[in-house]
Amino acid sequence: MVNSRFDKKVLLAILSLFAVSFLISLALLQLVAGLIFIMWLFEKNEEKRKAGGLILYAIFIFGLVRLISVFLSDFPSSSYQVFYKEAIFYTTAVSLSFYYKSLDKEGIIKLLYFFISGAVLVSLIGTYRFYSGDVDRAQSFSGSYTAFSSYLLVAFSFSLFFFKDYSKKSNQIIWATIYVILLLGIFTSLGRANLFIALLILVISIVLKQIKPLQLIVLLVSILTIFFINYLFPSDRIEQRATNITQLSDRDIIWEGAMKIISEKPIIGFGPRTFSEIFPLKEKFQDKGVGGWHNDFLQIYFESGIIGLISFMFLLFVIIKELLKQINYKTLSIEFRSISISILFVLISLLLTAFFSGFITSVYISVVFVFLIMLIDRINLDIVNSGKI
Repeated sequence: MVNSRFDKKVLLAILSLFAVSFLISLALLQLVAGLIFIMWLFEKNEEKRKAGGLILYAIFIFGLVRLISVFLSDFPSSSYQVFYKEAIFYTTAVSLSFYYKSLDKEGIIKLLYFFISGAVLVSLIGTYRFYSGDVDRAQSFSGSYTAFSSYLLVAFSFSLFFFKDYSKKSNQIIWATIYVILLLGIFTSLGRANLFIALLILVISIVLKQIKPLQLIVLLVSILTIFFINYLFPSDRIEQRATNITQLSDRDIIWEGAMKIISEKPIIGFGPRTFSEIFPLKEKFQDKGVGGWHNDFLQIYFESGIIGLISFMFLLFVIIKELLKQINYKTLSIEFRSISISILFVLISLLLTAFFSGFITSVYISVVFVFLIMLIDRINLDIVNSGKI
């Protein structure tokens, strides 16, 4: 364990506030993330050195390549946006790597309950705003409907496999209600890809017996009720999305444009945040607001080249490798194993979204991503301390 200068109760309270701030308020998210990083700066250096881990080092490599691509960018004024749009991803990784290792298992579990509770609150806010006619597609007070949908997908995937006490039947109903609320938020965001991914993960969880029979009944009744209500009181926006289910949302044009410039800067790319400057077919877009590649792999390649893509793939490889190691350690606690399994399915969900929207450079989703993956290094510390590695 790592020893912090700060009281553990105060630390858990601050981290819990951070865990529920995603998409509630960007200002609150940045404020709490900044506070946690400043706290980390005042920690003892010898304790900081104990907090390193494979995930953190892989993030450093990815960040270093991104930084180099900024300084070599063809459009530096656009690429400099990285310093204020992506910095929170790296500062959060550093500080959480330290503070997770100062919390015991009970503290980690409490923190994750706050994370799930925050997602439920955000889903209720977005769903209410959609059905009240405040927005065309469900979203919270902060962030776009895309970030809203991806965030709920992460929370939904995580909660399906997270450790639960089912000694009371009421707990089964509570968790089933949580699943329904998160799924409803994803549905009302009208993101077809994310809804499909959520349903896929749900089916997998049923096959792997993560859903109890009582919960399955609650889910089926709730889903049928939602569809029945939408049938009685149809939404024009929902009908439009359902009617145009094969519409590619300009992604075919994005791929066509990508093929035209794919060989121009293959090593280090054009620089981060340069889509508007380099994309050759902007006049073909039906949606003139398209400002990105809607694909993490394309975006990283064109922004940071093959080197950037390799560093990103290396980060993903390290995450998957460490998760599989943890899941296969039979002496690992049930709670920590469930967290590792949950993160694995979150990663699967995010990798699927990476082909349709992206997460690694999103201000919101990248922070949610790092909030969860830094737990991997924390679980590794627990294994090391138990003498199992």
